[in-house]
Amino acid sequence: MSAKADTPSAHAVRDALLTLASLVVVLAGARYASNLVVPFLLAMFIAILLSSPIAMLGRRGLPRWLSVALVSLLALGVLGTVFVLLGASVKAFINALPAYQEQLTLLVDAWVQQLVDLGASIDRDDIASAFDPAGALGFLGSFLSGLGDTLSHFFLILFLVIFILGDAESFQRKMSGSDAAGSGRYYAGLQDLAAAMNNYITTKTLIGALTGVLITIGMALLDVRFALLWGFIAFLLNFVPNIGSVIAAVPPVLLSLLDQDPLTTGLMIALYLLVNTLVGNILEPRIMGRRMGLSALAVFLSLLFWGWMFGPVGMLLSVPLTMLIKFLAEQQPGSAWLGTLLSGDPQGASEAPAPDTVQDQL
Repeated sequence: MSAKADTPSAHAVRDALLTLASLVVVLAGARYASNLVVPFLLAMFIAILLSSPIAMLGRRGLPRWLSVALVSLLALGVLGTVFVLLGASVKAFINALPAYQEQLTLLVDAWVQQLVDLGASIDRDDIASAFDPAGALGFLGSFLSGLGDTLSHFFLILFLVIFILGDAESFQRKMSGSDAAGSGRYYAGLQDLAAAMNNYITTKTLIGALTGVLITIGMALLDVRFALLWGFIAFLLNFVPNIGSVIAAVPPVLLSLLDQDPLTTGLMIALYLLVNTLVGNILEPRIMGRRMGLSALAVFLSLLFWGWMFGPVGMLLSVPLTMLIKFLAEQQPGSAWLGTLLSGDPQGASEAPAPDTVQDQL
């Protein structure tokens, strides 16, 4: 009797271990092939973002191929303009980065020496390990370099986006025509997942664009160097949950200690606080309309994990990737526990209507 009673528990442990082992193998392979996986993930991100205007044009009567072509050309023009405007700023910043790091190190050393002269017992190494502004600038340089390496596959990403958008129209027919057991359940789940991802990515893009424009205008009015770059960084890091807005403010504030007076530094801090409070804490929750179904801990840990897996692109796509993992985990009884751990409070999540068709979101 005891052996029979223990059988379901033993099966549950076995299924959990098999799920973890399979997940480790898949993720290890993805990290090994990150040079191929990252452009594909970025292409999926852009395709989901472009799906909304394509669906809007389709509802106005335009053929699918024409909608895809028009939106793709518009997106190509916008990206090309951004790269042209930012190219010189990014190159100038990266070239000036070593000099800025050295100046910040000397500035911190001077502050430490002043404290020592006043009688404080301070170790320079302890200060460097706890507060390293040069390291923060180095992180930003690595972030921009890593993002630039990914965007060097621009034409590969562009063709992937076009093919993904072109093939999305047949996705519903393929799923509807499948006779595999449970295909209807998977298809319904994919509809909900596509709606949630589209809502998240579209909202984050619009909010990030507004944040970037406001930061750029404010920096330009304060006559801060690299104003356009700081606005672009604010736009990108808006996709990094919880701490992205804080990270975006650190480099310009640090550099203002070298290039600007204390009043300008204070105004820059006030600018970031004002924009992030109005846009991130007031406007974004109203527009988002629904939660992503993930716990706050899962969101933060996903930022660290996907950043380690795929670098800057992984950080930017940490929430959509975790949503995908949660969806896949919930489809099998043996891995449902993982989906439960990643889930947020079910009582606090408000629901949004699912899209009529999955191709409207894909």
